[in-house]
Amino acid sequence: MKNPPINEIVAPEKCTGCGLCRNLCPENAIRMEIDGEGFLSPRIDAERCVGCRLCLARCPQRRAPKLERSPKPEAYACWNADNARRAASSSGGMFTVYALQILARGGTVFGAGYDERLDVRHAAARSPEELEPLLCSKYVQADVGPVYREVKETLAADRPVLFVGTPCQVAGLYAFLNGDPPKLYTCDFLCHGVPSPLFYRKWLDHLEKAFKASVQSVNMRSKECRRNIMGVKLCLSSDPDRRIDFAWYDKKMEFLGRAFLKNYSLRKRCYTCPYVRLPRLGDVTLADFWKLGDLGPYNPEKKNGISLNLINSEKGKRLLEWSVAEARFIRRELSEAVAGNSSLRGNTKEPRLRDAFVRDTVSCDYETVVRKYHAELFGTRLARLKIKMKKLARPLVNLLRRR
Repeated sequence: MKNPPINEIVAPEKCTGCGLCRNLCPENAIRMEIDGEGFLSPRIDAERCVGCRLCLARCPQRRAPKLERSPKPEAYACWNADNARRAASSSGGMFTVYALQILARGGTVFGAGYDERLDVRHAAARSPEELEPLLCSKYVQADVGPVYREVKETLAADRPVLFVGTPCQVAGLYAFLNGDPPKLYTCDFLCHGVPSPLFYRKWLDHLEKAFKASVQSVNMRSKECRRNIMGVKLCLSSDPDRRIDFAWYDKKMEFLGRAFLKNYSLRKRCYTCPYVRLPRLGDVTLADFWKLGDLGPYNPEKKNGISLNLINSEKGKRLLEWSVAEARFIRRELSEAVAGNSSLRGNTKEPRLRDAFVRDTVSCDYETVVRKYHAELFGTRLARLKIKMKKLARPLVNLLRRR
């Protein structure tokens, strides 16, 4: 007697939307759809489900992959030696360094990029030219699609793979493969949490109304904004050659950015994620080295973007050894990395009004959400003035620290 179909893999508040079940299902009975909070979550077709329960057995939220990873990884401040590639990156440009090493060995790189609708999806790059859409951070949940299956096919053809994603997506890939193949290299990043694709889409619609033109391209971590390294760059249909850039604290971006930084717009599981602390699952972990210089010598390269790089495994060491000619590595204390990145110290704290905020991002337009939660996210005028004064004083403080 065959098993009855299942209607749930894991409780909704524990699901990360990693896409493992969608890729794993032999009957293609699972698809990823926008749920009631605006995030991608699995939906099971009961008519196609044969009750094999493979998704239940492998779900990384029910059983974490067991891998050999260092609980005290080597920490490096590093950056791409190619200034142009570094400038095109979110921080130090190390993703490009590692990706080019894999491509040079006949491999494939899988990471999150924008599609033709500017939705964020995982895609494959088999040449340096195809890497460009995968560059820079995207502050939204990415749709993995069928990429885990593509990774398996590439590995079966005896070609190396570099997979880059959130810690839960890396966990999903290892669960799908049910092991750690020798030619698979993974890179996770220090993840604060992910806003929903629905909220991101409403932000884009809001921008198109404001500029009265469609957005042709978006970079949410551009360095072209002179006022702050955390900048946004847009290209509009009304003038494709013109680039609009603004800082994260600009009124065009500040609400989406503030909701993210103050934890309001994140997926429910992000507040209890089991993959934030050490040891990490990726062979290497990348992030901004935010507090570089606070516990050691200040590096003047910081103004151009420096990556934090944690080497978590033997394959991570191999990636580093391959890359010594293309990047600059400076060994730092792990304590300095932990001090500057709260994701290594524990989970993101869930705000009191998170559930109400997320519900409103689904049921209301972007402008209504801004009006309703502006005071909650930005505080009083006096509080905003204090924040502004701190930002203005920061260059002077850094100058005095270097002396």
